[in-house]
Amino acid sequence: MRVREAISRSSKVSNEDAYGYREDGVWVIDGASSFDDGPLVAGLSPPAWLSHAASQLLHDVPWSGRGLADVLAAVIEQLADLGAAHGLAGSEFPTAAITLVRQAGDQVEVASLGDCSVLVGVSGGKPVEVTDPQFDGAEEAVLARVRDRMSRGTPAEEAYREIRTELRQRRRERNSPAGLWVLGPDPEAARHAAMRVVPAPPGTDVVLMSDGFTRVLWPFGLVGDAAELMERVISDGAARLLDELRDAEGRDPDCARVPRFGTHDDATVVWAQL
Repeated sequence: MRVREAISRSSKVSNEDAYGYREDGVWVIDGASSFDDGPLVAGLSPPAWLSHAASQLLHDVPWSGRGLADVLAAVIEQLADLGAAHGLAGSEFPTAAITLVRQAGDQVEVASLGDCSVLVGVSGGKPVEVTDPQFDGAEEAVLARVRDRMSRGTPAEEAYREIRTELRQRRRERNSPAGLWVLGPDPEAARHAAMRVVPAPPGTDVVLMSDGFTRVLWPFGLVGDAAELMERVISDGAARLLDELRDAEGRDPDCARVPRFGTHDDATVVWAQL
């Protein structure tokens, strides 16, 4: 597997996204931004620490003879130990989304946990999109309520403040039967990852993205569908598309015209080719 382009552009001082690759695999990790500023971990924000620690572990842990769920579980077990050494436990432990792709002969294995996504090219057809069904429509539903409040005259700042109380509760319920499963300190989360095997002969293109980059598709609509997104990345380069996204975000700084959480978000995209 050869990486053709990899971009990770931060929206803050500390980039909470990470990516990496090895001969037979590639991944993108998107740390869940904290609602409140907390103490740094090894000089990084907790989400950035988690993303970069997990990325390094994916380089180091054995993959051979393991399914991707087992690879993820091994990484999570070591993350839990590393976090404990820094005093991270319980609700203080950061979380992240991850998408992981491994080449295995003439196919790829995909694991997706959280709201990162993968596009696998198909000759003569639309790319296969792999996402975690836990997150299907979740953000859209919450932002629809923000939009409804604003349409009834609630100022944007107040509308977002009201919804964040609910989001804090949802964050506390992650990695439990009451909530969504994500990359964090609980190895059980690996068993809830979306798994997919896709035929992929030599030359197949694979594009991995954090949700900060998929904003080009939704909610901004800078591309019409996943096929156009993939074509733009392959033909024009992801950097140009990301520049267009940052420009569109900058024209709506209070997130009133295009509801979303934060004017900008960390955005990462990796284009690899088998």
